[in-house]
Amino acid sequence: MYLPNSIMDLIWMTQNLYAVLKLCFGELSHSAVFLKNWADHMYENRLMYTTLFSSDPAFFAKVLYAIDVALQKHWRSCSANEDRLSVNDRVLFMEEVQESILDFSFSRSIPKSISDKVHSLLDNKDKDNNKDGKFAGGAGNGKGKLKGKDGKKEDVLHNTDKSHPNWRIKEGENFSKLFYSHQRECPKTKDGKLICMKFLIKGLCDTSCTRAHSLTGEDAKNFDEFVNWCRSGGQKPVF
Repeated sequence: MYLPNSIMDLIWMTQNLYAVLKLCFGELSHSAVFLKNWADHMYENRLMYTTLFSSDPAFFAKVLYAIDVALQKHWRSCSANEDRLSVNDRVLFMEEVQESILDFSFSRSIPKSISDKVHSLLDNKDKDNNKDGKFAGGAGNGKGKLKGKDGKKEDVLHNTDKSHPNWRIKEGENFSKLFYSHQRECPKTKDGKLICMKFLIKGLCDTSCTRAHSLTGEDAKNFDEFVNWCRSGGQKPVF
């Protein structure tokens, strides 16, 4: 294990650990499902993760530490309790932590040993960048694009379509709680393609996203009903 320096590294490490846990405990075990959920969350929100990492180089380490602490507590509880009903599964319910990431409010303390490792990597990176001239008017002048799947560069997409202003997230609304929590109920397009809620509601995504960013009349009507359903409390789906 090592400290990841890109979102795809972070996802790869999480998926690898998930594969190990699935092999040891089974695909439907609490630990495996927990890791699968985190890997999916990282990939679905890779743009957000990359943005947070760019402002806090310890962000990936903090996320991994939070995951590790939860797993360790769960496993210790499994070892200490003979009765399955007494095992602490609640520690694996980290939806609020995932929501805090999407809300830019995630905060976590990490051990000094990990913090020192992050700073050491940053110091080495700064030396290498200064050598290459990246922070001294060199190629790219310190600017770059997000790296996506397989290390390919990806650009941020901004939704400039103003034909459906009611879809856009409003001040005070929580995208994760109001919309993302209902992602399984989100209608698909007529040809069976997943709709990108992030692009249509939040107004941004990335070019590597394979979900639908534009909708036909019928698809738009279904998505409009879905948005209204979410805002009404998600009680009676009509789509």
